[in-house]
Amino acid sequence: MKSACNKVLRITSIAAAVAAMLLAGAALSGCKDSKNRTNEDVKLTVTEEGDLVTGKPYKIMADRHLQELRAVHGDLTAVNPVTGENAGENEWFYVLPEEYFTSYELNYDDAGDGDDSGEHNSLKAFTETFHATLEDGKTREVQKTFAVTDPLFPEQWHLYNIGQNPYGVTDPPLKKIDLNVIPAWRIILSEEKKQIDGSGVYAAVWDESIDLNHEDLRDRIYDPGIPGTENLINKGLSLEFLQENPGATHGTSVAGIIAAAAMNRLGGRGAAFNARLTSFAVNVSDDVSMLSAILKTEPLNLVNASIGRDLYTCHVPATWDLYEALFENNIAFIHAQGNQFNEGFDEDYKPYSENNCKSAANADCELKQTDDMARYPFNIHVGSLNSLGLKTENSSSGANLWVTGFGGEFGEDSRWPGVSSAAIVTTLSSYDPGDFEDPDGYSSWRTADNKHYTNMMNGTSSAAPSVAGAAALAYQAKPDMTVSQLRYLLAKTSRNDRAMPSLALTSREGYDDTYGENIVYDYGWQDNAAGFRFSSWYGFGVADAGALVKAALDCDKDPVCSGMAVLPEKFVSANNNPCAYTDDSRRLITCSFSDFKNEEGESLGEAELLADAVTYDVSGLNYLPEGIIAACELAASGEDAEATEHNKERKHAVFKANVLLELIAESAAGTKSLLKPAYANWDYLSGFKVPDKKDDDDEAENTELLAPMDIAASAFYQESLKEDPEKKYRLSIRSPCQIDVNRLNENMHLTVYGRRK
Repeated sequence: MKSACNKVLRITSIAAAVAAMLLAGAALSGCKDSKNRTNEDVKLTVTEEGDLVTGKPYKIMADRHLQELRAVHGDLTAVNPVTGENAGENEWFYVLPEEYFTSYELNYDDAGDGDDSGEHNSLKAFTETFHATLEDGKTREVQKTFAVTDPLFPEQWHLYNIGQNPYGVTDPPLKKIDLNVIPAWRIILSEEKKQIDGSGVYAAVWDESIDLNHEDLRDRIYDPGIPGTENLINKGLSLEFLQENPGATHGTSVAGIIAAAAMNRLGGRGAAFNARLTSFAVNVSDDVSMLSAILKTEPLNLVNASIGRDLYTCHVPATWDLYEALFENNIAFIHAQGNQFNEGFDEDYKPYSENNCKSAANADCELKQTDDMARYPFNIHVGSLNSLGLKTENSSSGANLWVTGFGGEFGEDSRWPGVSSAAIVTTLSSYDPGDFEDPDGYSSWRTADNKHYTNMMNGTSSAAPSVAGAAALAYQAKPDMTVSQLRYLLAKTSRNDRAMPSLALTSREGYDDTYGENIVYDYGWQDNAAGFRFSSWYGFGVADAGALVKAALDCDKDPVCSGMAVLPEKFVSANNNPCAYTDDSRRLITCSFSDFKNEEGESLGEAELLADAVTYDVSGLNYLPEGIIAACELAASGEDAEATEHNKERKHAVFKANVLLELIAESAAGTKSLLKPAYANWDYLSGFKVPDKKDDDDEAENTELLAPMDIAASAFYQESLKEDPEKKYRLSIRSPCQIDVNRLNENMHLTVYGRRK
């Protein structure tokens, strides 16, 4: 009777298959036919390296002619499934199936003893069992071990999370909380005969200069060759500068999350590991010059900006125009929302800002719609998720938020007691950490083998490049993708609380002593009239790279997505005096909007517009002396900010009035958006100025305006705009100080960008 060990093994249960894979050579060990089970007779050699994770095929060769070669777990083919290349005699292409990873049956603690310290290598290599049929019909069992080619990839939970905890954090990562990028990497573009990996995509990193000599980044750097930009583009990072500015590794860490190289046996990998990167050095030029240089960079698909201004409210028309030019040229601008949820001020503001946001309502401590970068409505603003599937503790919320990426917390860092869940593993610098202030010096993770990497990168600075990496993969799938299409695909494919229950968030309101009535602190998750689910904590949800790339490939089949190949129209309300007090106490103003006209002065008429972006111009806000707090009288006096004691007191007063100010927008369909929550600090009208040029430049005084002051509302995405006297877009303004309604009406209007239905 033929031995059962010679039968083709077919495992239908993923859990059983993965359990078998982890037995390190024990597959079929219960069989007694040992004379057919030696490894001495057949030798398999890898002649062309592949990759276990992405499914890039390995080419393997037998040292003799075989009738047949079969793999217990993986797939063997005579044709390369990516390139179509035919294998030679006694050659095969080997791929470990995607389900090995996407089942998430792998577990670092395989022994079930609560200790993964001895089992950390389970993701670093896989031993396959082959059945080789010889010319005489006998079968030999051959085992071959394939190594994961990036040694730190198993520690990058944001890319693949099975609960690994090599970082020593108290709260280990929660399985499946990751970018879901492996299904994207597994997609094969048949015409190009390539896998999705970011190839052909170019990203700008607007940040601290990238260390161009880093072993995992130097082959990814692209020089656009723009004359006269040596101190701006690809400037590099010197040890001297790093010693003086230890935080200058920030840009290098951001770059690694996007596009650190893969399959080079170094470090980890980026989400789009074959994309190209160009470094734009922050703080060496004003925003206008920087954006102008970015616009001159060719080719370019996207910009990552893990930077921002905290509280400094300003508007530079030329900057706004340049963001618009990026949008019109199909260059996505992906921006970190910020990390001020628990602290609404920086050193300059500490004497003035109010810090009662936590005690009052556990509300966001700062309004993040500050400068043009934060307010331009087509920029993609990114919040941060930690490894437990929750909003990162400090991740800022906001009505302008679009999507959430993977940022993590502080890791094993003694400087942050009580916060112990994983941060992001990424690139650090090419220098020996002993030569500068090493951020991982606070962590037991640091070893000689990983000295050019960090496991301390966190917050929205990490989350934005994780989304940028996913976007780069989508650009490879659809090279002609517009920014509107990318925003739509992110909104459509991101995971909300229904797909990821850890994101659960309910509406919160409470009694406010100042107003003497209930106020709303957060609306939680809402379904808008167009079927999109939104929250100010997570935007439209957590980015899903696999779903995003698949949707990008199908964009032309989706009538909504394909319709976004053209730029949206812009309609602005033109009705006179849209705002008026609606209560006797003169604390609540309601504005309603109608008579929409486009840039050519044509009325919307009976047409219907589906909103791509919505903004409210609130630049007419101006306090009067009357109100329910003592600060109103001083908050209303003057608009200048000379450094006098009187104006220091006025700044205090303006912050006290602003922190209680509440702005609630409502669409014609009844969806609500908390544009400015009560207890969120805001410096608007306080007199602070941030020059667009150097402080000693005389021209800097007039470079900033506070009008228009457009504030975006993402919650109304794809909802309808039409002239309907019964259903209008509205804005409610609740203020502790009375507001000059006449001045408010001079500037107040609603802008809707969209396409006709």
